[in-house]
Amino acid sequence: MPRVDVVIVGAGLGGLALAHHLAPHRHVLVVDQGTALGAEASSQNASMIRTLAEDPVERVLAVRSARWLQDPGEDWAEAPPARTTGAIVGLALDPHHLDDAVAHLRARGIPVDHPPAVPRWASADAWETAWWLPSAQIADPAIMMRGFAATLARHEGELRLRTTVVGFLGTDAITGVQTEQGPIEADAVVLAAGAFGQRLGALAGVHRPLLPLRRSIWRTAPHPLAEAHAPWVWLDDVGLYVRPDGDRFLVCGCDEQPEDVPHAPGTTADADPQMEQQTRKRLAHAFPALAEVPFETGWSGLRTFAPDRRPLLGPDPERPGLWWLAGLGGAGVTCAAAAGEAVAGWLLDRPVDWLPRRPVDPGRRPLRRFPIRLQGEWARPTLLDAREPLGRID
Repeated sequence: MPRVDVVIVGAGLGGLALAHHLAPHRHVLVVDQGTALGAEASSQNASMIRTLAEDPVERVLAVRSARWLQDPGEDWAEAPPARTTGAIVGLALDPHHLDDAVAHLRARGIPVDHPPAVPRWASADAWETAWWLPSAQIADPAIMMRGFAATLARHEGELRLRTTVVGFLGTDAITGVQTEQGPIEADAVVLAAGAFGQRLGALAGVHRPLLPLRRSIWRTAPHPLAEAHAPWVWLDDVGLYVRPDGDRFLVCGCDEQPEDVPHAPGTTADADPQMEQQTRKRLAHAFPALAEVPFETGWSGLRTFAPDRRPLLGPDPERPGLWWLAGLGGAGVTCAAAAGEAVAGWLLDRPVDWLPRRPVDPGRRPLRRFPIRLQGEWARPTLLDAREPLGRID
């Protein structure tokens, strides 16, 4: 029976980031049921590194990841994974909603100010207040994952695609995984499988509520006002972001549609036509210069959250040998590098003094109600019953 130190289940941004940090110190095997790196949520995003976020835990991870992206270190073999564009985060309903986040970033030396100017296609009339982040970045998730995988290979780690985990070895403690190709023994197994995490946890005998939420995004036709290096703009409490993408724009209405935990790979789907209408209305109100731009393509993907919207990082208290790197939600590009660093540190029994363990403990008591934003609007949450397999809408 083959044996390694650590099996990581999931070859997306989170699992590969963990492999990058862990492979220099342990024999690591990454398995994934897909046919390519990051074929699910890691390939479905708009690639923005957002540090000005509501939750302080997400901000800690985002700030550390952003600094890592600026300097991945000597072990990095790929091209630089990110470029600086700047960003504007606006508030149309509650101008004080992000005050604590602004103070947090400033205390960490990250410049946050009011925008000196706005892109030609945007309008300052769209918000009550707005914040300018000159150091905000865009990352290329494909480059990130290739670089992570290169580190794994350079340190004699292994990557096995088309490998489905169907069970776990061990009784009281997890001692490996059972795959369709056979068993693999390991000292630790880390679940970094995104939307598939809850189902895999159930196979291991634990229930960790991880709810997939589907979100739609569109790429516009070429537009004369698009500038490749212009900042992206996010109206946080309205639920709308626009990101320049070459001579086009990426546009999203920030919807969250609950979906059952998937059984098989292939979670990318068509964009929601009803949400397209809603997004166009918001564009017309906030950024009239883009109101009539055609959408050339659209798609939707799954963003997976715990009910409190904080990730599950670290050992599972009920099953020794089982670890988690899950629930990054829509912040995989933003937070994966730091999340992988933290879990690697704990696996190596090293201090991780920049991240408290309790807020991300996989065994923390989950909320009974899970607020989601069906149409992306911050002020109109819908409550799901987090105790239900999918989450009953109240």
